[in-house]
Amino acid sequence: MGTVTKAFLRYLLRRRSLTLLQLMGIAFGVAACLGMGLSAMSALASFTGAIEFLQGKSTHRIERDAGPMDEAILRDLMRDPSVQSFSPVIDRRLRLEKGSQIRILGVDPFLDLAIRPELARASFAGDRLAFILDEKAVLMEAGLARELNLAAGGRIKTSRGELTVLGTFPNPSGEPLLLMDIAHAQELFKVPGLIDAVDLVLAEEQVFISRWDEGFRIRSNRQSRETFGAMLGAFRLNLEALSLMALFVAVFLIYNTAMFAVVSRRRDAGVLRSLGASRKEVVAAFLAEILILGGIGGALGSLLGYLLSRFLIEILGGTITNLYFFLRPVPMAWSFWMPAAGVIVGIGASLLGSLFPLIELSRTDPVKALSGRSVSHQWGRMSKRAAAAGLLILLISAAVLLVPSRSIYAAFGAVFGILFALSLLSGFAVMLFSPLMAGFLKFLGGLPGKIAAGNIRRNLGRTAVAIAAFMVALSMSLGLSLMIGSFRESLLWWMDRQFRGDLYISTASEREVPEGLYHELKTIPGVDVDAYRKVQLSYRNRPMFAASVSAPVLQRHARFAWLGGGGDEHWEAVKRGDVIISESFARNFSVKAGDTILLDTRQGPARLRVEAVFYDYSTEHGLVMMDRNTYLHLFDDRTINSVAVFLDPGDPKRTETLDLIRHKALRHDLPVYTREQFFGNILAIFDSTFAITRSMRVMAIIIAFFGIAGALMTLFLERRSEFGILRALGFSTGQVSLLTLLEAFGMGLLSFLFSIGCGTLFAVILIRVINLRSFNWTIFFHPHLSPYLIVALTAFLASLGAALYPIWMVLRTYPQMQIRDD
Repeated sequence: MGTVTKAFLRYLLRRRSLTLLQLMGIAFGVAACLGMGLSAMSALASFTGAIEFLQGKSTHRIERDAGPMDEAILRDLMRDPSVQSFSPVIDRRLRLEKGSQIRILGVDPFLDLAIRPELARASFAGDRLAFILDEKAVLMEAGLARELNLAAGGRIKTSRGELTVLGTFPNPSGEPLLLMDIAHAQELFKVPGLIDAVDLVLAEEQVFISRWDEGFRIRSNRQSRETFGAMLGAFRLNLEALSLMALFVAVFLIYNTAMFAVVSRRRDAGVLRSLGASRKEVVAAFLAEILILGGIGGALGSLLGYLLSRFLIEILGGTITNLYFFLRPVPMAWSFWMPAAGVIVGIGASLLGSLFPLIELSRTDPVKALSGRSVSHQWGRMSKRAAAAGLLILLISAAVLLVPSRSIYAAFGAVFGILFALSLLSGFAVMLFSPLMAGFLKFLGGLPGKIAAGNIRRNLGRTAVAIAAFMVALSMSLGLSLMIGSFRESLLWWMDRQFRGDLYISTASEREVPEGLYHELKTIPGVDVDAYRKVQLSYRNRPMFAASVSAPVLQRHARFAWLGGGGDEHWEAVKRGDVIISESFARNFSVKAGDTILLDTRQGPARLRVEAVFYDYSTEHGLVMMDRNTYLHLFDDRTINSVAVFLDPGDPKRTETLDLIRHKALRHDLPVYTREQFFGNILAIFDSTFAITRSMRVMAIIIAFFGIAGALMTLFLERRSEFGILRALGFSTGQVSLLTLLEAFGMGLLSFLFSIGCGTLFAVILIRVINLRSFNWTIFFHPHLSPYLIVALTAFLASLGAALYPIWMVLRTYPQMQIRDD
């Protein structure tokens, strides 16, 4: 057995180019899988670390459902026997001079030591008392200080004025954070006598809740983590889906690579069998080769995956920051389990890829194996069997999608089943398209083109799998592009109907619009002003949002899109105290127009009638919208996050009025955006959200490229004697090179043609099923020509790139090729 194995392993060194290509194929497949998985794990671990650091040793937090609360509550908490420790908190945002936002916590330096003792390790540049005495003094998170190149004693310019950095403190979560004395924070944010929350250490939870439940929201640390986790739920689910997609394409490529490694060795196996080697010895030798390729490729892929994760984690951090809350993920440290995981994935997928070819090879007669390549009709029969299996899997997967269900995992499983089924159908599809392909390639290249088409048809054992791998990658790229494009068009449609103001003031989360400015703007002739406030609440123990608007103003100017039809008449009910809900809320909680919902408010539980359901893409957790008067009555929160200003288009003083409003807003240091700028900000967040998706599309194409390259390289090495025959028949070097190029082009063209239908189907499933179940909102399908053109160009360039090395080998060796055994 040792002699047979050694004879096989010499092949790896003898054909170094193919061996390197196979190793790179496995490595990139493993890298895509581990890179996405590691970045997702790092982001979620950093999220958990950030929550735990901010919570410290507290067990609970008490706050109002909406808005700040009077600090007089501290006297009552001090007397409550269930409270062991407490610390009031001002939790706000600041904008730095360069435009980025940071979090600032106002804390009591004495009370907070019992909650967050780590802050006692802060390093000060001078007197610690300055933290209490200097109203502009702050402590800065050490990572932020290094990023801004600020030492203790330095000064930092913010939207609230210049602050003095007294020292730094370690923050394992990596979030850029400032700490300030709570009295100074109240002065900085103009909220005297008010606090945002109180962190508690409780001895008797239920007793305390029974005394404080009415008018307050009390959450344990576990509930807080679950709430934040639920907010990230859909996002985390999509990360898992991207990881599975990467694994799917990676396994396909490794399967492809391993199958080539086995199929291309049929002749060698036949030689060894004719010399007396047993079937078991040949299979064992093959397995040794597969294990070596899978192990080395997996180890190399783990390193590439780790490097890839450090790139992807930056994208993930930016996406989470834009959508939910600031997060600066810390990359995972290199660990021994990473190469171990890479080796396991590489070897496992390689064994899977080699299973069926090994079984077929072990049953093949040595005389037939000596022919080197299998007879085409054998692969034709196998393609028909694979197509039958694919059709069955396709029907089962379609049935799973059509069954009414809210399970996203079942939907993802059905999607992967459909992609796998379509890949099984690709071999039979190649046979059906062969006559058309032969005519087209003959038109392009004459006789070399006709021979190239015949080679693709006769070598289905190699070409079908490569075409399937490339087709799946192109389909994923096309499907994701169509989904993103459709989502963007739906978002533009929604924004155009819902945001029709001429100016938007203070869309930045670190500032609030003074109520006085709101009333001042309302007094300007010809101006309508909508005051907007959005707060996070809980409904049925799950996170959602409530928003207040000026219903009469929106009735006159906005054009909301309603699920059940209708128009301005819905606002009449909102002005009377009813609410409207977003589509995501309706789907999340199975609520429809005419139902009654129960919200916890400062006045106690309030029953609110749902007037209508509207399309909304602002949050997947659901939004309840009410008139500002209703909101003030229920929550007694006069905070305004932003205002939208509407002017009469025919007003002759329109320009002067806009300038006046800008002047008044800038006097309060509030940012002002036109409607176009406001749209641009939303679209910038949208584009950054899908940056990770675009990265995985690129990885899928790179992975599939190695599939085409491996197929061409294997065919080239097998057909050296065939090239000799072509030389004897008078083919020039250029004609053989053209033949090789047209083979690559034909495979790429077939992959693209198959991906048109598969990718469009994939997009429809993503839009109609996956997104609807993940985010509970409707995306309208908007097909565009550009994604198809981009995929076509990608297929062409990838095919051309895959053919370069075989063509170079032809140019270098073709004149010396003879009609002889290889």
